[in-house]
Amino acid sequence: MKTPILETDRLILRPFNTADVQDVFCCWESDADVAKYMFWSSHNDIEKTKEWISFELEQISKNDWYRFAIVLKETNELIGTGLIYYEDEVSCWEIGYNLGKKYWGKGYTTEAMKEIIRFAVQELHVTEIVGRFAKENPNSGNVMQKLGFKYEKDIDYECNNGTIHRNGMQYRLYLKC
Repeated sequence: MKTPILETDRLILRPFNTADVQDVFCCWESDADVAKYMFWSSHNDIEKTKEWISFELEQISKNDWYRFAIVLKETNELIGTGLIYYEDEVSCWEIGYNLGKKYWGKGYTTEAMKEIIRFAVQELHVTEIVGRFAKENPNSGNVMQKLGFKYEKDIDYECNNGTIHRNGMQYRLYLKC
């Protein structure tokens, strides 16, 4: 199934497109603070962001990868990304998300991820989802708790393409179709 366009009260969730490169680079990919607890490293060159967008465009029609650009309805600003994908490592679906620093603390991540989870349950018939985060990033854990995820176990958590190892937590959400 192609990544669809979803809506919430304040947000539009849509597939990425080539016109998003500059906004993605400026909003979060070039910000080391945003990347600090992520699996990926921040981009110091817009060419890396172009490569990332190209990768995402190749995923749009896949049945196991749904990445959404998070856009503010009111201003049409691209503010971040939300993702649900099938992760072989944990044998179930997993979520991921990040927003540009300017948009932290406004409830956008929770709002976007609620809609992405609704899509996953209703359209993909997902019955459980994992979320992982670095312990040093409790705000990510707060989002998961607001979404109904429950602590499952402590884990090793790799950041910045495996160059940094942190203590992490794994949460899990069980759902009904």
